[in-house]
Amino acid sequence: MMKCSICEDNIEEQEHPITGEIFWNKGHNAEPINDGRCCDVCNDTIVIVKRMEIMGIDFIKNRKKG
Repeated sequence: MMKCSICEDNIEEQEHPITGEIFWNKGHNAEPINDGRCCDVCNDTIVIVKRMEIMGIDFIKNRKKG
């Protein structure tokens, strides 16, 4: 099993919802954090956020309160 290059946890295997067959086990591209592969959690909470910051989007500043 591959390890996340950010948090070092195991990278999740993606299963087909009907057959249960594993169709992907290589995680996500961790760029621009590093050159490795990352897990779902790091992709969602670190990598994508960093990519949006690079594009000039600030989630905290633009978050609606309410």
